[in-house]
Amino acid sequence: MSWLEAPMVGFDTETTGVNPQTDRIVTASLEWINADATRVSGQWIINPGVEIPTSATAVHGITNDRVQAEGAAPAVALEEITAALAEAMRAGFPAVAFNASDDFTILEAENARHGVPTLASRLGGEVAPVVDPLVLDKQVDRYRRGKRLLTIVAEHYGVSLVEAHDAQADARAAVQLVPAIALAHPELAAMSPAELHQAQVRWRAEQQ
Repeated sequence: MSWLEAPMVGFDTETTGVNPQTDRIVTASLEWINADATRVSGQWIINPGVEIPTSATAVHGITNDRVQAEGAAPAVALEEITAALAEAMRAGFPAVAFNASDDFTILEAENARHGVPTLASRLGGEVAPVVDPLVLDKQVDRYRRGKRLLTIVAEHYGVSLVEAHDAQADARAAVQLVPAIALAHPELAAMSPAELHQAQVRWRAEQQ
C-alpha cells in the first residue's frame, strides 16, 4: 500500500499577524484523511491574551469578542494540538501544512511561550515527517507563472477550497492537495514520507 493511502493529518493555524516568531494562534485545525474518508480530528479557538488587530480579523474573521467568549486557554489548546500531531508523526504518518514553516514555527514558539513541551522535544529533535504542498508544487512545476497562494494552487490541482483562511478549510485543502500533486507527478508517490521530508528540506532551501 502506498503511503498516500495511509492516514495523513492536515494542520493549519490562523493568527494575530504574519510573524510566526512573535504572533499568536487564534484558531487551529487538524484534518485527517485516508483512502476512504476525511474526518475532523480537532478544531480550536484560542484566546491569545493579546488584542487581535483588525487587519488580522479582516483575513480570518476571528474577533476579540469571539476569543474572549469561546477561546480556550492557550496552554490547554496547545497541549491538545501538539500531542495529536506528535502521536501521528511518531507513527510515521505525515503532517501536512501549506507553507508548513510558518505553522510549525508559530506552534513551537507558542509552546515555548506557554510552557508546553514542544513538538520537537516529543519527537526526539526533528519535526518529521512533514509534507508541504507549497514546496512540492514549486519543485515539480517551477516555471508556472503567477502566485502560489493556497487558493490558487488548490484550484490548479482541482481541490475544492471553500472559505479560505478558515483553519479547518485550509487544513482540509492542504491535505487533499498531497495526493492530487502526487497523482500528477508520480515520482513523489515513489518516495517514502521520510525521503520526501528530507528532499523538501533541500528544495525549500533552494527555493528560498
